Amino acid sequence: MDKVVKLQNLLFPKLDMKQHFWMFYRGEQLTHNKIESAYCLEEDKYTEFFTYFNAFSLEKWKKYTQIEHALLSLSVKGKFGVQMFGHYLNGNDIEKEIISENYFELEAKETILIPIPMDSKSQVVSFQIFAYGNLSIYEGSYVAAIQAENLREVNLSLVTVTYKKENFITRNLQLLENEIIYSGEDVADHIFVRVIDNGRTLQADEWNSDRIHIYQNPNAGGAGGYSRGMMETLVDNEFSTTHALLMDDDVKILPESIIRTYNLLRCLKPEYQDHFISGAMLYYERMHIQHEDVGFVSSDGTYGPRKPVMEMHLAQSVIRNEKIYEDMPNNYAGWWYCCIPRTKMDKNRLVLPLFIRGDDVEFSIANNAKFITMNGICIWHMGFAAKFNMAMEFYQVHRNSLIIQAVSGVTPEVDFNDRISRIFFTELNRFNYIGCDLLLDAIEDYLKGPEFIMNLSGEEIIVKQSARAEKLINLNQNFSKIKVDISQIYQSESKLKGLRKILYKRTYNGHLFPTFMLKKVPGVIAYDWFDAPEKQYLRESVLAVNPHDLTGILRYRSRREFLRLMKRYHSLNRKYMKNKNIVKKEYAEAKKKLIGQEFWKEYLKIE
Repeated sequence: MDKVVKLQNLLFPKLDMKQHFWMFYRGEQLTHNKIESAYCLEEDKYTEFFTYFNAFSLEKWKKYTQIEHALLSLSVKGKFGVQMFGHYLNGNDIEKEIISENYFELEAKETILIPIPMDSKSQVVSFQIFAYGNLSIYEGSYVAAIQAENLREVNLSLVTVTYKKENFITRNLQLLENEIIYSGEDVADHIFVRVIDNGRTLQADEWNSDRIHIYQNPNAGGAGGYSRGMMETLVDNEFSTTHALLMDDDVKILPESIIRTYNLLRCLKPEYQDHFISGAMLYYERMHIQHEDVGFVSSDGTYGPRKPVMEMHLAQSVIRNEKIYEDMPNNYAGWWYCCIPRTKMDKNRLVLPLFIRGDDVEFSIANNAKFITMNGICIWHMGFAAKFNMAMEFYQVHRNSLIIQAVSGVTPEVDFNDRISRIFFTELNRFNYIGCDLLLDAIEDYLKGPEFIMNLSGEEIIVKQSARAEKLINLNQNFSKIKVDISQIYQSESKLKGLRKILYKRTYNGHLFPTFMLKKVPGVIAYDWFDAPEKQYLRESVLAVNPHDLTGILRYRSRREFLRLMKRYHSLNRKYMKNKNIVKKEYAEAKKKLIGQEFWKEYLKIE
């Protein structure tokens, strides 16, 4: 017997998204009639829904699920026409075809159903409405028929880890309560929210209920928080979890993402039931820009998005974003929003104690994870460049990269020490002596072996390393005499060539020259990874700028620091070459213990 289920809702932008309405619809801007709770379109106007949030991912619904018939459902009033379109990629070109055309004249609010042909070659389906008179759209959705026996029981354990971010977490909990837990959606009775409070600052009594629970936890970073969430999920016999939905605390949630995730999981074909659902990260500060939906570890050992950065208000991005990467090697999903099947978790398969950064990468690779992504399943998160943290990027990322390679064997041909060395000399030439020390600390602490991450507090390490980081200050107030063109921070000038290039490398950007041979005017460079040697060439000082918040720090060349760091680098490099194989083996042998429940209970001091 067939059962009709909702797959996704038609979305309209709320106040904080009004300027990005092209992610929801395009054409004439709709007006909101609050009295009737309707979106209105004037006569002889049109609007279309070939957008990130409102197009229908036909190819993926057919590929991954057991739905048999799909329909567009609209609750509307007025005189109007509906054109349905199919969109697909033909090489690099986007093709568009008319699937159906329908005309309606409704004097009162009615629900209309328009079939979506399942045999269409289209990757994405959308529709356009033309108003022949005043039109009111009350609500809409894509629905489908599925045999009742093919509809899966799905229960989501939503795990979010927070550390003293009350503004974010309380806002998100309220949103989950109002639009998910106490909504009329099918998912409402199939979700339990677990908040792992690493800061131990939330008032548990204010939130604990039959659907939400606050767990006080030592600050063991995201790794410790998500391990705690997994453990609590596994031992909960009252709520029979099928999937753990891991989500950052400092994100802007789109509740519809959870609704679509649930609906997708219910309909999955058996061969895809162990796949992860990876939600995309869009930039909080530029809400139409998608950073990543699936990442991967490249052949050179770097982490990054599978897809290029996309502007999701553009029609072409809607179709190009549907590209499937499930079978590519070394894929991973960021835990800003990642739904993991219960089958991929047990008491012996928890998270590596990396505190923060890379735990999601290692877990994905260790589980040989396959991922499903879909337009409209996403969160918004602050961009990494905007919140560049030296302790994280120079110490934490590189220490953890060494550990992950040791325990997982990912990109075995890559010498991470060599990669760190290249970054070390780059930063040395940028007078970033603190960053160089942090890079060397990463190697040094890695060489201490697994006992180091088993017995020391990750919080203490991060606090210590963060305290050493440069303190950026306001540009206008402190560096007004230095000419800074923010638009040029990430622009490179003519590359160093010939003698200039040789001098730059051989003298480590003037560290071996006397001071009088150096330019007195500070060079202006980016504070983060962006490297443009021509901007700092033979300077006595550089102004490192964060263009995102208009702050900076003035760095001075120091021969003393240069000599100290070179001595430390060569000493540590010799130690690494001597001990790398032994240490790597120690990590590999310790992994089973490090991801086990017994270790985590002791580490988190759980009775």
